Amino acid sequence: MAIRKPLLWFIVTYIVFQIILIVMRNEEQVFWHIMTGIMLFSSISYVFYERSIRSKRILISIAAGITASIAILLVYMAASAMTTDVHYFHLLKTLVSIGVYYKWQLIISLIVTVPLHELYMRSMLEQRLMEVTSPWLSVIVTSAASALLFVWTLDSQLVLFIFVVQLLLAVSYAYTKRLITPMIGQILAIVLLIIIYAR
Repeated sequence: MAIRKPLLWFIVTYIVFQIILIVMRNEEQVFWHIMTGIMLFSSISYVFYERSIRSKRILISIAAGITASIAILLVYMAASAMTTDVHYFHLLKTLVSIGVYYKWQLIISLIVTVPLHELYMRSMLEQRLMEVTSPWLSVIVTSAASALLFVWTLDSQLVLFIFVVQLLLAVSYAYTKRLITPMIGQILAIVLLIIIYAR
């Protein structure tokens, strides 16, 4: 029952989130506000959070997160070389188009939205799937579920890029079983991307 209830909660809330995103798909300029609100609501999933007894030590988990961030940067460089849709300045234009106009919004995304997204996807879906199926299947399903939150708003190539990034984060979580790993991976990758390219 402990396994089924969180998964059922995820399925119900995820369907509701998708319905909201579908209904609001033509209102791109408020997408950031909608997604932030969705992630704030998803924080309820904390009541289902259970740290895995098989989790790695904290230093190993942090190192895995740093490794994931480097891998994300390498994927970004490869993707940006193949398509302009993943280029840094195109990403900035995309952020503006979905309602990110100010630096404080990006800061909120880094310290609130990203951690809540990881809590929702890892504790509610990936961890529970790993308990009932193979780790690789849980990695793929979780990454797809995460990327599909953006399918109604972003270009297909950006959604594919998000899927690949989520694959890396999901693998890092599957390895350490700690939320801090994908959080560090995603936040550090964004910060490094800004430092390297925002000149």
